[in-house]
Amino acid sequence: MSAGILLESNRLCVEISPSGSAIVNGHTADGVPFLRPYQGEAEFDVVHCACFPMVPIGNRVEGNAFSCGGQNFTLAPNTTDPFYIHGDGWQANWKVEEHRVDRLDLAFDHPRRVDSPYVYHARQSFRLAGARLELRLAVENTGVIPLPFGLGFHPFFPRTPRTTLFAPAETWWTERDGHLPASRSAIADDVAFSTPRHLPDRWLNNGFEGWSGIARIIWPEHCLGIDIEADAELDRYMLFAPDTDRSFFCLEPMSHTPNALKHFDADPMGIKVLSPGEVLRARFAMTVFDWSDNHG
Repeated sequence: MSAGILLESNRLCVEISPSGSAIVNGHTADGVPFLRPYQGEAEFDVVHCACFPMVPIGNRVEGNAFSCGGQNFTLAPNTTDPFYIHGDGWQANWKVEEHRVDRLDLAFDHPRRVDSPYVYHARQSFRLAGARLELRLAVENTGVIPLPFGLGFHPFFPRTPRTTLFAPAETWWTERDGHLPASRSAIADDVAFSTPRHLPDRWLNNGFEGWSGIARIIWPEHCLGIDIEADAELDRYMLFAPDTDRSFFCLEPMSHTPNALKHFDADPMGIKVLSPGEVLRARFAMTVFDWSDNHG
């Protein structure tokens, strides 16, 4: 594929594409990946990327419809999935506003369209300092009516046989048909990541609530770890681990529960209504560190 935009520090190298405002690759200075390496075709395809933003909403919207302020709205499916998924930003071409060796600012305007009620301006900033990569995402309602908004990040992490995850949360959602959340309940033992543990050997596609914004991933095979820090706006996450490809998994910091838009009138589940001109912001950072079996 054609070269993306590079950010480099003495510890990390990150490649970013304005297509989808997506991270293409992220690895240490000596070539060890801390995000899933790109394995797509020569022409960049965001589906195979390492991380993309979710704006103006994350995950699926059941029935492609929602209500707000007594009005009903519809959304058009944007993939082969029957439901509108992950918003529009990941499928858009973003423009470069600023680029330095250690920072990049991208922006995207979503115009008024017949297949969506959303009109907004989105901005994503990437900051690289030593072993720390920080992503900031913001969305402004540039339309004429108040609408519900949410934000999220969709990173893909390498998965090795000995990978461990620490990501404490209070509750989780089981999954039903259509890859939609079913019911909120106590977290099952094999996904209770309040202590570091391996991912279970099964399909995972679940939302977790009551997250502190702190997580840690360890790859013992690579003597590498990563600390994740999200701000208070991102107080829940989606965990996705397919059973047909165990080379990666996703821990997706989100401002709202999956499918929250469908049930917004009854329970916002983290969704925020933005009046015209109002802005929603979120921040997510990853710090890479060396790890060994006797690491404290």
